Amino acid sequence: MFNKFTDKGSKYSSFWRSSFDTKSIFDDFDSSEDKPKKKGKDIVQLAAHRRAIANFVRICTSQDIPVQFTSGGDSYTDGKKVVLSGSVNDKNFDSTVGLALHEASHIVKTDFDSLKSFLAQMRHDNVPNEDIMNIKSIANYIEDRRIDFYMYKSAPGYMGYYDAMYDKYFHSLHIDKALKSNVWDEPTYENYMNHLINFTNINRNLDCLSGLREIYNMIDMRNISRLSNTEEVFELAKEVHEFIMNQLPTQDASQDGEGEDSEGQEGDDSQGGSGDGDGTEVDSGDKEMTPSDDAKASDDLSDRQKKMIDNAVSKQKDFINDGPRKTKLSKKDAKAVNAMDKSEAKIHEAGEKYEDNSYYRKNGITRVIEMDLSKSAVENNLIPCASTSTWYQERKQEVINKGLQMGTILGRKLKIRNEETSLKSTRRDTGRIDRRLIAELGFGNDRVFSNTFKTDYSDAFIHISIDVSGSMSGDKFDQAMVSAVAVAKACSMIEGIDVKVSLRTTTNEHTYGQMLPFILNAYDSRKDSIQKIKSMFWMLSSAGTTPEGLCFEAVMKSIISDSKGKDSYFVNYSDGMPMFGNNDIEYYYDGAIKHTKSQIDTMKKNGIKILSYFIGGTYSEEDGRESKDFKRMYGSDAQYVNVENVSAVARTINKKMIAK
Repeated sequence: MFNKFTDKGSKYSSFWRSSFDTKSIFDDFDSSEDKPKKKGKDIVQLAAHRRAIANFVRICTSQDIPVQFTSGGDSYTDGKKVVLSGSVNDKNFDSTVGLALHEASHIVKTDFDSLKSFLAQMRHDNVPNEDIMNIKSIANYIEDRRIDFYMYKSAPGYMGYYDAMYDKYFHSLHIDKALKSNVWDEPTYENYMNHLINFTNINRNLDCLSGLREIYNMIDMRNISRLSNTEEVFELAKEVHEFIMNQLPTQDASQDGEGEDSEGQEGDDSQGGSGDGDGTEVDSGDKEMTPSDDAKASDDLSDRQKKMIDNAVSKQKDFINDGPRKTKLSKKDAKAVNAMDKSEAKIHEAGEKYEDNSYYRKNGITRVIEMDLSKSAVENNLIPCASTSTWYQERKQEVINKGLQMGTILGRKLKIRNEETSLKSTRRDTGRIDRRLIAELGFGNDRVFSNTFKTDYSDAFIHISIDVSGSMSGDKFDQAMVSAVAVAKACSMIEGIDVKVSLRTTTNEHTYGQMLPFILNAYDSRKDSIQKIKSMFWMLSSAGTTPEGLCFEAVMKSIISDSKGKDSYFVNYSDGMPMFGNNDIEYYYDGAIKHTKSQIDTMKKNGIKILSYFIGGTYSEEDGRESKDFKRMYGSDAQYVNVENVSAVARTINKKMIAK
């Protein structure tokens, strides 16, 4: 069943996309206050769309073809990359996927060098430029059919996306209206082309122009795969062109209407397919429209209808010759999308709806953004808890260096995990015979066996999650960084232990349109070197509120997956209670505490050991209400740690890692 945010523009992808995947951060209205929201590009969604479409292209073509948004210059396939429109959204996602696959198949199957050579040869032979352009248009149309057949055959599971593309660009109601009327029945070259490029439409009428059926048979879409390369396509296009020219009454008549470009008015975006033709089938059969008494004469069409038809066919010709016109992203947005994509940004959803709990309102579910720490993401202000400002760089670097020094000391102790120890016990009742004791068998001693006990360690995974809300600023944040960096450095010195350091906070409205829980994967030893900590951790800071359990729920699958088959530890640093709110959810007090506890319980059920530390100030009360609520969430073994002693946490973790 489609979710409530799904429409026909994304019906093929709706089954694998969540409701929040198909609902923009930048909605038109705030449903709670009925006032317009800020308009803008949803860069998180654009990055997610680009990544999904790039995956489709890679799967279908078995090639790593670049997929990017247009921010200037060419907005069509250049034989090397696929270019997307900056206006891709949930409403046109399916047709955009189809278009991307279409362009990718050009890269795989079209010989662009052959195309250039053919055009150059015709110019050398003094073929009139108008004829060259007409032949090229016919060749483009036939080549589109040839490569679409290739994609249909090699990836039938993606037919729905192609259907969406053809419904948008070729099977519009305006084109149907033109084919059912006599608006294109005058024997001009342009009208022959109008009918030719709509041969896939079930409403085609092959008898309305002399020789049109012969042209249809010449192209022979049922057997389009017989054309094995682009050169053969051009030879056929040249034959079709010459045939059309022979059908025209006179050369002057063939010129009628040429060069009369439409004014490019948008109309209704040419959507609303006929529902029968799929546009890329080899042929939809021999059933086409024939002249009938109810066919409308062109004089019966209003000027507006004729204009809409002109606009629709103009878009078709743009598609065939240069590719559809694509909305460009601003350079700023393009840089932000690319940075977010490189940071592997993801959108999750988390939360619960309690009908009887006044602390929750609306749907009780919110988006959660997760991304990796990267320099480009920081430079584009995409990470709310990081900045390239150098005002405090020297002091912050001292904090990181202190953690690295402590980690080096801890790492030397932790190396014991790499050593396998053996303990041999002799004179046992069972085990292996100790050859040195065999002689004692003659003296009635039958305890001549020995046992060897070996001690080794399983692989381990440590996930350190740090609350970097505004209240953690100052010494709390610095000491938490010292501790986390120390553990990461220590574990980098031995084999078999992986460490992930993540920060949790909230976004700002300026960048993301509204406040959202935010998870920053700052370091992951499985793909990052310790150099990342040395060169980038000074950029990190604290800001925002405390989404706590919402962040845990959002990445729960990866937390559990990381722990499989390993000694797994989830280490939490925080200094307060869960607190978060936006247009979708209010997350406070008892409801937020219960929700966070449920996430911790899920981790425990999956064999993950919880080490949670409440970082208090110098004058904080260890037995206060906050400390008690903290233990409700994280368990009775959750510890209160004074900010001045938080560095000792790293040593505590070190002891647990080498204990047997």
